[in-house]
Amino acid sequence: MVMDNWITFNLTTQGPLNLKQTLETGHSSFPIPRIDKANRYYMVVNIPNTDKKIITRFAQKGSKLIVELSAHTTPLSENDVKAMRNLMRKTFGLHMNLQEFYEIFKKDPIAPAFKHCTGIRLTCAHDLFESLISSILTQNSSVWKWIGQARRIKELMGDKFPTEHFMVYSFPDPKTLFRYKHLLKEAKLGYREEYVIESTEDIANYQIRLEKLHQMPTLVAKKELLRLKGIGPKVADMFLLYGLGKLDAPPTDIWIQRGVSKIFFRGREKTLEECRDKLVEHYGKWAGLAQLYMFDWMRNVVQKK
Repeated sequence: MVMDNWITFNLTTQGPLNLKQTLETGHSSFPIPRIDKANRYYMVVNIPNTDKKIITRFAQKGSKLIVELSAHTTPLSENDVKAMRNLMRKTFGLHMNLQEFYEIFKKDPIAPAFKHCTGIRLTCAHDLFESLISSILTQNSSVWKWIGQARRIKELMGDKFPTEHFMVYSFPDPKTLFRYKHLLKEAKLGYREEYVIESTEDIANYQIRLEKLHQMPTLVAKKELLRLKGIGPKVADMFLLYGLGKLDAPPTDIWIQRGVSKIFFRGREKTLEECRDKLVEHYGKWAGLAQLYMFDWMRNVVQKK
């Protein structure tokens, strides 16, 4: 059955929006969604506090995000639509005032990144479990490699929904993924497969409840995450920032290490921990966004000069 009867709403932003760059930075809480020839992206999203899974189609028009919802089996109530408006605004960081960020740091060493990164938003998880697994997959991996692996997991174990263009898939819940863990071989995760399985088992057995990490202070939540096998400081920070939206948890990898060492320490290489601390100290509540801009700028502009 092909989806139809879309419910449409528009979301406005504070400051500029560049949806394509936002989704393609490689630092996100979910893999890049499928896109049709009309440049509309597709995701399967759970409506908050329900068991309803719906196809969400979205595109940028000027400074607005146009969102369309299609229910698979049941109609959507006004409360469902309201919940999805709030979720999509949070998922794409539309509440964040980018213009304020640019103005505060217009004379900062990171300012050269603003021209290239204008409108890039900090995404936040619409599915905490998918975000955690995606964070694990980023370990020692290229952007397109982890995205391909996450997509393959969805194809292997998720629910599938037909559209007029292609199939789209939900991400499996922890119990489903653990039940069909033998299929992970087909996703070619390498050594990360063991980490995915063990973390999934702990979550499926309620050894850790991801939703409860929202209310915890960042360092307390990070300590909880580090209990899971395969989750080190960088992966924990990836989930804390891009999953939970904790802006004081900027993940540091080789690109951030190079960027922070370059602009703050005259090229003297600092440890990953020192670079993380410098971002938090210097950018405060904007540290997470500064990390995203530095990552994209270093990877796509500086290294190509």
